[in-house]
Amino acid sequence: MRQSILSFRSTLRLIFLFISVLQTFGNNARAQSNILKGITIDGQSGLPLPYVSIGIKNKPIGTVSDSLGQYSLSYPPADLVERDSIFFSAVGYKRVKMDWNAFLRTERIIKLNQSPQMLEMVDIKAKPGQIKSYGRSNASIIFFPAMYKDLPKHSDEKGREQATVLKIDQNVFLRKLSFKINRRTFRKIKVRMNIYSVKEGLPDQSILHKDVVFDIVGTTEIGMPNTQSIDLRPYQINIQGRKEIAVSLAILDLEPLPGESTQSAFFIPSFPGPLRSSMYRIKGEAPWQKVSGSHLLIALEASSIKSGKENIADSPPDDEEEMIQTNPALKALIYGNNQGKRIKVDKGEIYYESYGKGSPLFLLHGNNEHINSFREQIEPLSRHFSVIALDTRGQGNSINNRVSPYTYEQFAEDLSVVMDSLSIKKASLLGWSDGGNTALIFALRHPKKIEKLVLMGANLFPGSDAIKEDVIESSKNRRDSLSKRVDLESQNQMRLADLVLKEPHINAEDLKHIVTPVLVVAGEFDVVKKPHTMLIHSHIRNSKLEILPGSDHYAPLKDPTVFNKIVLDFLLPVKSEK
Repeated sequence: MRQSILSFRSTLRLIFLFISVLQTFGNNARAQSNILKGITIDGQSGLPLPYVSIGIKNKPIGTVSDSLGQYSLSYPPADLVERDSIFFSAVGYKRVKMDWNAFLRTERIIKLNQSPQMLEMVDIKAKPGQIKSYGRSNASIIFFPAMYKDLPKHSDEKGREQATVLKIDQNVFLRKLSFKINRRTFRKIKVRMNIYSVKEGLPDQSILHKDVVFDIVGTTEIGMPNTQSIDLRPYQINIQGRKEIAVSLAILDLEPLPGESTQSAFFIPSFPGPLRSSMYRIKGEAPWQKVSGSHLLIALEASSIKSGKENIADSPPDDEEEMIQTNPALKALIYGNNQGKRIKVDKGEIYYESYGKGSPLFLLHGNNEHINSFREQIEPLSRHFSVIALDTRGQGNSINNRVSPYTYEQFAEDLSVVMDSLSIKKASLLGWSDGGNTALIFALRHPKKIEKLVLMGANLFPGSDAIKEDVIESSKNRRDSLSKRVDLESQNQMRLADLVLKEPHINAEDLKHIVTPVLVVAGEFDVVKKPHTMLIHSHIRNSKLEILPGSDHYAPLKDPTVFNKIVLDFLLPVKSEK
């Protein structure tokens, strides 16, 4: 056995000497990012040690070794200095620290030695107790902080970790882990659960004695994430003498779907909690970052054994409705992710959310936006109307299965299908930017379905006669930067940029056929030029014009009080004087 291990290790050295030679040539060819390859092994047996976390202290640079102990570390040389340190860590093993320059000079075969068990292995069946849950894995209100999804350009997903702090009883035996996960665009994801002590509100030291590693099957299903459950009883985890712990989930490996080349969207979503924070780090040695007002959807089920002297009050459950009503900022976060419904349209699906009661009012957002763009309008308008906010095809939570260019005519027909599906014969429309263009075309094609029309920053045709030049240049740059990328999301973004550059094509003379009341709104410094806004107003006979002083294209968000009053004054019936 010893001879075979020595032979195996000699073979490894030859392999990595060869890799080092190849890497030298590779590094000369890649000035922006270098790649170093190596292997992690058990210091006692000399066998490969899988899923070792590798990272540069306090920097978002690192990776995780694979199931065979092999690793590939990508790093920008300019981001590292001589005093940097690289760490290798695995559950149940002593951490290995090396100076960066010393590491560069080694064969990069890293030995890790087992550490004494930090937690006593016990028989859970012999310790019956009250079954309790800590944390939360389900919520009707879910949001997705953008920082969960950001990655450095040189990096990959391996090592990304999210955590949440849970208050627990002082003697618990873990039974089950439950969590929600955004798992699109992958065939399979390998995940590690870790449990840390807590210091100054952040995860500190791992207190597990055994790796908890499992696979999750990916999905391309669109919609709210599903709950995943992992049986923890085989791991025999007993935690004693702690009032709180940090539970984390980290990515170890990913198997993408065939042809998928985008940087991924793996992360644990949150639910709003004003007094809570979640944590994340891009790599295993990067500093933890807090996300305020957010509690990860992670929960532990455990057997709790209480002594006679112990009297720990359980944490009160989070009341979502109370949180929303007492915190307007949280209320805004839910729009666009608030368990809306879907309606099938031609080669796609339209996601929508409904609020309030009364006459129907549809909200149509701008280019590359979504329902949340109307976060300052939905609540005030829903006091008077049945507000139906849509995600336009290919944006937000709506689905587009077409490969042809986007057109406002298509968006207008989608709206018509939605109205028919909801048995709405007539409605008012509030269209902002691209949504205003869609509303105009809808009014021309389906005049009998319109009650009133509000247009914010709409345009009749593309080009510098209608839109400011810097917006056109920005869209051109956006389109050109995406033109050579073949992944679906990049292609979708390119079509949206093209929409700004090539659409719409509305004849000003045709606007004379619109007889419904129309409110034309624009900011004083709108991206749509003032003469163009005046052109729209002048050709709609029954229209009213409002140019908002000192405001711009984003008046609904920047000046919501003024904007909402103007809209409500127009939409609400005029009260007759007694």
